Amino acid sequence: MFTRILILVSLVFLIYSIFVCRKMITTFIRPVQRKAGNIMMALMIILFLGYTLFLIFGYDLLYKNFMASLLFFFTAFFVMLVIQLNHSLIIRLTMKSLELKEFSEKLLKETKSLSSSKQRLENIKAILEQKNTEMHESLKKWSSWRISIMKKLESARQEQVQEQPQQTPENSEENKPAKV
Repeated sequence: MFTRILILVSLVFLIYSIFVCRKMITTFIRPVQRKAGNIMMALMIILFLGYTLFLIFGYDLLYKNFMASLLFFFTAFFVMLVIQLNHSLIIRLTMKSLELKEFSEKLLKETKSLSSSKQRLENIKAILEQKNTEMHESLKKWSSWRISIMKKLESARQEQVQEQPQQTPENSEENKPAKV
């Protein structure tokens, strides 16, 4: 009786493993992974059918010892653990893949933003360089205008100095008031 219970539990493990394997196959992206998942599921179905046939038809005729049922049990348990492990790893890898995809999209947006900012800065730089050139030209014109004004003022002063009658010592005493 105990051997039949072990085989029934083994069948439950295999059924659970088949369903987990089906979920796992749907998460696969690459065809090679799907093919490997389908092969694993086919092997589990074959084991399930073999266990069922042994339980129904061959238990009394083929194996009457406890060791055969233990072997079936641990085989099913092993398959269930491997499938569960694979499933959890695939789920984690899928989640990490999605996180990386989101991060990649964020980086792409930031790159585009930085690129447009760089373009705007280059446009502003070109405008500022143009304004700087204009200001430099205006400064040159103003400086040359100021220099020409200064020269004109200097020449006007010199002309004014030259036009004034030169004072001699005789003229300077005549202009002084007489002493009493």
